[in-house]
Order: sequence, then C-alpha cells, then structure tokens
Amino acid sequence: MKLAIMTVSKTVLPGSSPGRPAKKLYTETILLNNMTELPKPISPLDELSNSSNGYNPLHMPKKSIKIVTLGGGTGAPIIIKALLLAGFNNISAITASMDSGGKTGLVRSDERDRIIAISDLLRTLISLIHPKDRQKPNIKALIDLLDYTDGRNRNLGYTLYYSLLEKYQNDFLAVQKHLETLISVKFQGQAIPVSLFSTNIHFTTISGNTHVGEHVLDHLSHSKDSVTNVWLEPPALATPKAQKAIREATHIIYCPGSLYGSIIANFLPEGIKQALKNSNASKILITNLTSTRNQTHRFTPQKYLKIFQKYTKLERPFDIIISPHLSTKQFNQKYPKIKTLYQNTHSHFLGWDKKHLKPIQSKAIKVITSNIYSITPQLGRLRHDPKKLAKVLQEALPFEQS
Repeated sequence: MKLAIMTVSKTVLPGSSPGRPAKKLYTETILLNNMTELPKPISPLDELSNSSNGYNPLHMPKKSIKIVTLGGGTGAPIIIKALLLAGFNNISAITASMDSGGKTGLVRSDERDRIIAISDLLRTLISLIHPKDRQKPNIKALIDLLDYTDGRNRNLGYTLYYSLLEKYQNDFLAVQKHLETLISVKFQGQAIPVSLFSTNIHFTTISGNTHVGEHVLDHLSHSKDSVTNVWLEPPALATPKAQKAIREATHIIYCPGSLYGSIIANFLPEGIKQALKNSNASKILITNLTSTRNQTHRFTPQKYLKIFQKYTKLERPFDIIISPHLSTKQFNQKYPKIKTLYQNTHSHFLGWDKKHLKPIQSKAIKVITSNIYSITPQLGRLRHDPKKLAKVLQEALPFEQS
C-alpha cells in the first residue's frame, strides 16, 4: 500500500517521565493532512460564568449544542448511539490514533509504523449513522463488508479506509463525505483523529518497568503492576480539527473505555490541553462499569479526578460525573454470579456510595447516578445501555423543547 507521507523535524522538551533524558530533536514521518503550517497560538477565551455548584444548566436550542466525545474502543460508539437516541446530532467524535494491537497493529507493522491507527476512527464513524438508518439494506450491507476479515487476517474496512485516505491525501473529512455519497446517508457529525502523527503510547508501572505500545497495555490488563505514567513517543501534534472542535464545544463527554488507551491517550498530543483550557464547554465523565486490574483497580471518583487533573492540567477537568446507581457492595449482593464472573478475570464492578461521592461533590462537581447498564443474557457481561443513557444525557445536556 502506497501512502502519502512527509517528514518534519521538531525541537521538543524533555518528557514527563522521571529519569527520561531531554531530546534535542526528532524527525518523524507522518500522514499528510493538507496542513501547510502549524496551527497558530490560541488566545484564551473569556471565562464562562458558572453557577455556585460549578454546573450551569442553561437550556439552549438543541441545534446550538455542539458535543465532543473523547474516547474509542467500544465505549465511544455506545455513547454516540445514546446521544443520537436522545436527539442530538452535532457530534464531533475525537478518537485516539495510537492503537498497536490486533489487525491495526499488523497494518501499522507492515507499514513500518509510518501510519496512524484508524480502527477507533472507523468504528466511531460508523456509529455516527443514525439508528433508524442502520436498518436500511444498503447500510447493513456496508457494515457487513467493513467487518469482513479474510483468511490472511486482512480487514476490508481498514483496507477501504486507508485507500480512501491515500486518495484524498489523508483528508479524513473528505473520506467521510465520499462514504456519505456512497451510502446516500449523512453521518450525524464528524469522526476526527486526535493526531495524524504516527506515534505510540509509552508507559511505566509501579515496578519501574517501561513498556511500549497500547497492545502491551491491553496484554497486561490482568497484571497487578499498575500504570503510573503514560506519554507519547515521539511527541505528536493534535489535529487542528480536534483542537477547534474542543474549543467550540458546548459539551465535552469523556467516554468509558480503557482509561489510558482510549481516554488519556487523547490528552497527550500537543494542543489538546490548551484547547481544553480554552473551552467553555461543560465537561462530563461517564465512568466505566468494571475495573481493569492494571489501570482502575479499586478506583474511586476521587482517583478519576486526580488522574484527569494530571493529564489535562485542569483543576476541575469535569463538571459532571455519570456513574451507576449501585455501589460495588450493593451490586455484588444483587448479582453474586456476575460478581464471580468478573472476579475470575481480576475485575470488579465500579460503583460508589455517598461516602466515595462526597469528596468530588464538595469540589462543585455534579454527580448523576442512575441505572445506566444492562447485563448480556448469555455471557453475563456488563454493558452501558444506550437507551438508558439517552435519558440521562438529556438531563445532563439540557436543551429547549421545540
């Protein structure tokens, strides 16, 4: 596969990991995105006046609501579906582009790590098809084709998307428009990669070990050797579209998923922290339903807050937190079999009582607890329920009734 690439050089500051030496210069090969120059510095915006509890529930016309989702994996598509069911359709779905595992890892390896990962980008783009349109025969046929993997483990969806990126010189919005023309359906927003730089996640653990690649993060998910720090190497620049979407958003939603691989990874490219700082958006965290041993074991809302503060550099990185209505103890008592299933994989339900929620409420963060999950009948797996979440999101994102 031939890919449009360019090489840039950039002076960088020392990394944030303890003991890592300063790097004077790096040269990186990246996908073109039709940028002729780096984005200009962003001027700080005026502070938005907030209510006394830190959350300003101003009702606004639904058309004026601009939602940004930050996430990937299977979490972001579920949240997007919930938003569509709730009636919202101006969604900018920003996804991480550093995946190095599975079929994506094979493609990136074949291309000598000169391309970004598009697995989350493609999955999120497809989720922007409205639920009522997904029932159309042509849409079902398209999704079936995109999911197909041949005997040599080549995914048709990835092949098509990478080919269109080459055709349009890596203009991902032009790719989206091409697909809209092909299927005669308009996506309910935009799918935006957080960066077009080819880079990888690096992370350290409590044992002092350093690892490279999101696939290693996933491989160690059952390990007690928890993650202590994460960064990108080489450093990467955020796409101007991602920065602009964040600055102009009225609401930003941090989706459930791998804490470091799907969420924190989106904070790491240069420009995202500044965009978040300059954004007047109400920021909403939807917590995970279950823990991951090396990332969120025995996690509390206060721990979420500290991690998000560390990687966003914001004192209050979210204004609202949405979590299950049951505490871990209550869930385990109500669903003992499900508890055992997750215990066998070194995981547990993530829910909190008033004692654990009070510390963040004291920081003027609004807490919404609700029954937002369902349990699959065959395997007993916990999943965020889009229909239940849709009702909650209508409360968290108030709008004027037409």
